[in-house]
Amino acid sequence: MKVARNFIQQGIVNFLEANEAWLRPLLTERIFDGVDLQAEAEKVANPDLHYPEYYLQDFHSVDGGYLNKDAAITYDPITNKILFPSETYLRTTLAQTFPKDVSNVLDLGCGTGTATRFIAEHLPHAHITGIDLSPYMIAAAKLKARSFYNITFLHANAEHLPFEDNSFDAVTASLLFHELPPSAGLNVMREALRVLKPNGVFIVFDGAQSSELSKIGGHISSMLFLEPYAEDFLKGNLTMMMREAGFIKAETIPVLTLYEIRRAYKAA
Repeated sequence: MKVARNFIQQGIVNFLEANEAWLRPLLTERIFDGVDLQAEAEKVANPDLHYPEYYLQDFHSVDGGYLNKDAAITYDPITNKILFPSETYLRTTLAQTFPKDVSNVLDLGCGTGTATRFIAEHLPHAHITGIDLSPYMIAAAKLKARSFYNITFLHANAEHLPFEDNSFDAVTASLLFHELPPSAGLNVMREALRVLKPNGVFIVFDGAQSSELSKIGGHISSMLFLEPYAEDFLKGNLTMMMREAGFIKAETIPVLTLYEIRRAYKAA
C-alpha cells in the first residue's frame, strides 16, 4: 500500500515544483550535465528484476521514489548538505572500519556509489561490487566511478543476491536499512550472511537507534520528507537483527550520537 504524503510533505513538493527553474541547478549533480540518464539506466537495467511492493513508494517526496531518475540526479547534492558534520567525514569513518586484508567487498544499496568509492580508495587492492535496486542509481554510480579500476556496479535486489555462497570477505550497507520495512531488512541480512565467506565481516552504517537526539531528528525528517519506513527503523535494533539473521559478535559503534556503525561476523 502506497503511503500518502501529509500536508507538510505535499507543501514542500508544491514549493519545489513552483520554484523548479531556480532550484533544479542547485539540486543537480554537475556530472549529469548533458547526460541522458534515462538511456544510461536502460543500458544497465536487469529486465528480469522484480521490484518488491515496498519499493514502489514515493521516497524523499520524489514521485516514484528511486524509480524516478530525479532521485539519482538530486541525491548527492542533498545528501552532502544534510549529513553532519560532513559527508566526507562519515564516509571516511565507515571506510576505515574495514579490515585491511579484505580483497572482495559487496556494497548493498550503493545508491550513486559515493560510499563505494570511499571504500575503494581506502582498499585499493580490493575489488568492490556495488548493487542497487534502482537502475538510475546504478547508472549514476557508473558515471561517477569511471576512473576507478576496482569497482563494479550491478542492478540487483539485495533480498535476492545474484552471487554464490561464501563469495565475499566483507559486505556493507550505508544508509540502506532505514529505507526498508523490517521484514525486508532481515531478508537482506540473511542474504549478506549467505554470500559472506566464513569469518567475513558485515558492516552497516545508518542513523542511530539508541540515541534520543537521533530519534528526534528521525521523526522530524520523517515528518518533513517522505520516509515510509523511518518510524519502524527508529523503533528497531539493527544489532539485534544481525543476531537474528545468524551473525555473531554483533556490536554497535556510536558515531557522533546521530549515527551508528553496526559490525558483525559470519561464523567460521
